[in-house]
Amino acid sequence: MAIETRDRRARIGFGIANLAVSIFVVGGVFRFLPTRWWVVDTGALVVGVLLAASGVALLAKANVAEPLTRVAAAVVLVLGLVLFTALVATAGWISGVYGQVGVSGAIIFGLVAALVLPYVVVLPAVELVWLGPRAARTRDREIAPERS
Repeated sequence: MAIETRDRRARIGFGIANLAVSIFVVGGVFRFLPTRWWVVDTGALVVGVLLAASGVALLAKANVAEPLTRVAAAVVLVLGLVLFTALVATAGWISGVYGQVGVSGAIIFGLVAALVLPYVVVLPAVELVWLGPRAARTRDREIAPERS
């Protein structure tokens, strides 16, 4: 189904949400993290660029909006799940290794994981559900009949 035939309110809502999350991710990483690490910086740039492009395409009702949003949502979902898993695993490790002192650090990691979850896991998953499965492609060539 083409992007033009989908619900207008959902398309505009997802476009605005993608732009907002793009700004929050890039701004949060490059403004509020005290040190630079190429893994985090690259992930933030990839998420920021993909979501910004998807948001603009959705708002502009561009022909490329559906495949771009599908790719952006899939990539952001995978990176978001990796980030969420790393945060939760780190919280558990800190709590277990450092005992009572580590519990405070684990609480902070748990809070960050809870704040990240809706934006880089739930939003892309809902977008993928909204887009639905890809349309079946027609075959370019016909199957040749069997020769006896």
